[in-house]
Amino acid sequence: MFCKSIAYGLKNYGEIMNTSSQTKKSAKKPVGQTLRHAFKGRQEFAMLLLGFASGIPYVVIGGVLNAWLTTAGVKLSSIGILSWIILAYTFKYMWAAALQSHRTPFKLSIGPRRFWMFLFLGLSVVGLVVLSFAKPPDGLRFIGYVGIIIAVFSASFDIVQAAWKIESAKDDRHLDLLCTIEQLGYRFSSFVVGAGALVLADFIGWQLTFIAAAAVLGMCIFGIILAAPSPVSKIANENSSTIILGAGLPQGTRNFATIIVLICWAIALYILGSFMFGALGNPESYSSRDFIRYQAPIVVTLTVLVLGVISAVLLFICADEPVGNATQSVPKSSVLDIFYLAILHPMMDIISRLRWASILILFLILSYRFTDLIWGSFAYPFYMGENYGALGHSLTEVGLASKTTGVIATILGIGVGGLAMLKFGRMPVMLVGAFFAAITNLLFADLALGAHYMDGFLGFTQLDHFFALFRQDLPMARLITAIFAENLAVGVASVASVAFLSSIVNKEYAATQYALLVSLTFLIGVLGRGRIGEIIEAEGFATAFILCAWLGSVAVVLTALEWYRQVRAKRLKIDLKTE
Repeated sequence: MFCKSIAYGLKNYGEIMNTSSQTKKSAKKPVGQTLRHAFKGRQEFAMLLLGFASGIPYVVIGGVLNAWLTTAGVKLSSIGILSWIILAYTFKYMWAAALQSHRTPFKLSIGPRRFWMFLFLGLSVVGLVVLSFAKPPDGLRFIGYVGIIIAVFSASFDIVQAAWKIESAKDDRHLDLLCTIEQLGYRFSSFVVGAGALVLADFIGWQLTFIAAAAVLGMCIFGIILAAPSPVSKIANENSSTIILGAGLPQGTRNFATIIVLICWAIALYILGSFMFGALGNPESYSSRDFIRYQAPIVVTLTVLVLGVISAVLLFICADEPVGNATQSVPKSSVLDIFYLAILHPMMDIISRLRWASILILFLILSYRFTDLIWGSFAYPFYMGENYGALGHSLTEVGLASKTTGVIATILGIGVGGLAMLKFGRMPVMLVGAFFAAITNLLFADLALGAHYMDGFLGFTQLDHFFALFRQDLPMARLITAIFAENLAVGVASVASVAFLSSIVNKEYAATQYALLVSLTFLIGVLGRGRIGEIIEAEGFATAFILCAWLGSVAVVLTALEWYRQVRAKRLKIDLKTE
């Protein structure tokens, strides 16, 4: 089936892409012409600034803050405890429904998406300025509270920004372009702010560095000003106050389902809140690693799996009911109907549109980013450690290889992936990205085992002599080559996956659905880190990397199957039109 999927896709993809006249015109449009016009539009340049703004808070509280705490002499255990701040990005789907509304607060004319982006960007700027007044190693509770607030504001900005992007896309091709530009801006922020802050701190100190980061983030407000309000359809406005899916169900059935979901979400919020605030009060008794390993699966089950199962059951119950005429207005006094529309309705929409294909797509989403997410927390121990096959490089060497060459490779990969999507389509790029993201794990496995194959490659291509011209020895040549290849593959895979997720989302529920799908991409990678850590301690880094490569092949197979499904679905539509 795997080989059949690829062969079928390669055989029919070009033919199907050229069938309709509209698609034919866009497919024949030269890529060079597309690139020349990429940043001539208002929305495209705004997307670059908004992507840049999206990355700054994450880079600061997820990386730069740790560097500040390290130089201030904060214990590694305390830094580890504070790392759970970024959990807000993983569980942002829990409040995404509150930002789904297509109505503008206070009847402003700037549009709901731009209003919320203004608000959350401004609050994030204020949060970074407040954080700059911290005095580590004292006041860790203050740093934790402010860090949580910044993460929540930043994650909320990401929710609204993604909704604006999806709603503003003119078609699939334009959506792919916006996703590419967004990823370029996001990754560029890690290069400018991440690397720049470390250099700047040596000259002006950490407080002024954080204020400078806040100022750079504040200047991104021009991206919001430049962004045109996303078009809001009449249907979207009606759907914000009208039940369509499940309208024929008894009121009591809908209320019961909504109450079950709300209870599960309340329990999940209690688990999250008790860990967060407990860790602030008594950090020595809490471990973010234990939370990810034991409690996070419960939170995900209560918030995602229960929601999905109940939504599917409701759709099954009302499967024989006509959807087109089964609508009713939601009484303003019915709070449960409001929650039903905000939480259950978007999930039911995904399942009703994708039907059985939603199972394949769910597993694809869960597995696609696995290979580059699961070992993220072990990168520095592998680069700098001395045990289990680690490489023993210095901080300066890792900074050059990972934070400079690696970021450049990621940006290059995003550019290559975006260009390839414009030329060949989304699914071929997803397949190539999945393959190379998996196979590059074997490069690190080879480094852990002594770099026999890497040395042969460097000698055959004369790259070892090339690196010697820049006074980089053989171990650094190995590390830079492996990181460059891996980050290049991750760049291609990341831009393709973002475009794929965006294409699944219904514009009428953009905020809620996209936040949920993005959270799912992090799920397996984050939850699997505890087990990978145990494998490293028991069998070494090489075994862990080989395992990641094999597990990454799952995403390759699933991507090929999804490509096959899409091509076959398009073929069926074409056959129906021609009959």
